[in-house]
Amino acid sequence: MKNILCLSDIHAGSIYGMLPPDFQASTGTIVRQTRGQAYTWECWLDMIAWASRDPVDAVVIVGDVVDGKQPKSHASELCLPLVVDQEDASEATLTPLLSAAKCPVYFIKGTFYHDDEAGRSVDNVAKSLKATIYEGLGSGTYAKSVLDLNVDGVICDFSHGISVSGGLYRAVAIDREVLWSVLAAKMNETPNADVIVRGHAHYFTHIEGTTKHGMILPAWQLQTDFMRKNSRYRMIPDLGAAKIVIDADAKKRGDDPCQIRKRIYKLPKPNVTYLYPLQTSGKK
Repeated sequence: MKNILCLSDIHAGSIYGMLPPDFQASTGTIVRQTRGQAYTWECWLDMIAWASRDPVDAVVIVGDVVDGKQPKSHASELCLPLVVDQEDASEATLTPLLSAAKCPVYFIKGTFYHDDEAGRSVDNVAKSLKATIYEGLGSGTYAKSVLDLNVDGVICDFSHGISVSGGLYRAVAIDREVLWSVLAAKMNETPNADVIVRGHAHYFTHIEGTTKHGMILPAWQLQTDFMRKNSRYRMIPDLGAAKIVIDADAKKRGDDPCQIRKRIYKLPKPNVTYLYPLQTSGKK
């Protein structure tokens, strides 16, 4: 049995993304966590403990490890305006996980808007954390656009981008991706993947077909103003990570070689404002 830990969309530097406690920026300033970041950090540490219950054979980080310069919002939602500080915060966030896992780690490029043009930031983070160099589609030394990971004959395909399905039908986009992978493999255009993993959408979805699994990973960023602008209710993110548990012998027997296990955390509930606040006496 092999365990592949998958996580995505850390968005270090965002006021809604990951930030280690009492992080020291390059200016020497101590940047403290917001209440939301303190909560997600507790979840992060719990996720590391969950992931470490069984030996982890590889960790795959599926893009958007920093939040970037945020030109559209004029950096108004950044706790770390300098990208170099975001990269350091991403490294500090990932270090406890990788120290506990003690296994190869692979990085995937995220969007240009966050991970910078040509994935410059994610490549910097991956280099600092001594990530595994691999052959894949796209430029970059330590991070590529696509990783096809062969685990004892079981192929796991990783890439960041996918269209974000609307409304109640969140599985549509990954279902299409699975179907297209079948067609591409038939034409010998791509490896015949057993599991297809994507990030970007910030919600968890898993489908099982006859011969393949498709999964969109949860994120490590709380709801942003951009998401609320599109829909306060439709674009509520999922917080957490997932494992691919692989049994290569099962594939040789003609059985499904993969299981998906997830760790999803409840979001912190926003405060409710009362028209008539309770007095110290307990009466309105």
